[in-house]
Amino acid sequence: MNTLFPLGLPAATAFYLCLYLATLVVHLVFMHYVLAGSIYLAVGRVMGRARCQACNWQSIIVDWLPFATGLAITAGVGPLLFAQILYGREFATANLLLSHRWMAILPVLIVCFYLLYLQKSAWIARRAWAWRPAIAATACAGFLFIAWSWTENHLLMLDRAAWPGMYATSSLWYESAGVLPRLAAWCFVAFPSLAIELAWQGRLLGDRLDEPAAANTRVLGLSPVRRLAVTALSGWAGTLLAAWAYWPAIPAAARTAITGPLGGPWLIMAAMALVMQIVAWSITLVSERLTRGMLIVMTAAWVTTLLGIAVLRETIRLAAVDLATGKELHQTALGIGGLPVFLLFAVLNAVAIGWCIRTVRGQLATRSDGT
Repeated sequence: MNTLFPLGLPAATAFYLCLYLATLVVHLVFMHYVLAGSIYLAVGRVMGRARCQACNWQSIIVDWLPFATGLAITAGVGPLLFAQILYGREFATANLLLSHRWMAILPVLIVCFYLLYLQKSAWIARRAWAWRPAIAATACAGFLFIAWSWTENHLLMLDRAAWPGMYATSSLWYESAGVLPRLAAWCFVAFPSLAIELAWQGRLLGDRLDEPAAANTRVLGLSPVRRLAVTALSGWAGTLLAAWAYWPAIPAAARTAITGPLGGPWLIMAAMALVMQIVAWSITLVSERLTRGMLIVMTAAWVTTLLGIAVLRETIRLAAVDLATGKELHQTALGIGGLPVFLLFAVLNAVAIGWCIRTVRGQLATRSDGT
């Protein structure tokens, strides 16, 4: 394709692609919190009780991880459905080839979900500290397994040459040079998201991030704001390194699509937004202050970067899958009339989630006032 994404595609196909990307970005917002939050929590627990108690971000993550996981699962329904409309044959083939390995995601997710509630329960509060890093590490390992499984599935659905061999040998493992660097990139990119989300949570819970930090809130000499800045900047550094390692594993046609008319403008947009984030977080690291205005700028650049990354991810897939062959199916699906129902429930879910967040925030504010 020699036109800017999503131009040049059949109208129904472009419509579903845009819906898919919009819902995917929403899913990424919550999924990044869960993935990076579980890693942040596991590492923090290993550092000991005193440092965890000094880190307010640890307590926020413990309280909100179960809720964020539920949001990530709910928000993942939309892109999952649209992916099946757009890439039904490839997606179903990868699922069948990975078989039980792929289905293992469900029990692992259930176990992780309950472990997150266990981390904030009265039961663990009565136990020795050693239980906390063990439970946090187990939950983190489970989410990393899920992330790895999705990465493996995504790459397999684009590698048709590997399908006959996997079917003939009944292998449940897909080996590719791109699995580890792609997984690393998706793990690292979650940390800048976590930093921005925690900053907003801190503000909503009454933390003054634009004022000097108390001495008892420092961990390893870093104030809460500087810990967020280090988290975001190290996340972007890791993302760029992983992307550099992943680039040679991307097929030549996909690399051309990324840098050409199809994805090139989106790549430039994402790169410019990324530079804005790096500059903003660097200023925050030096000044040790995070004002509301700076956080708004960071958030706008972050959302722009996520959208650009999502489009580039789809550009790679479009280079491997000819969506024109499914245009009749997409047109038929568009005429079924289920979109109004989907949009209605999307609005209802958004309202319910907003109500939950507002209710919890009010209760936490009341508790902090001692009333």
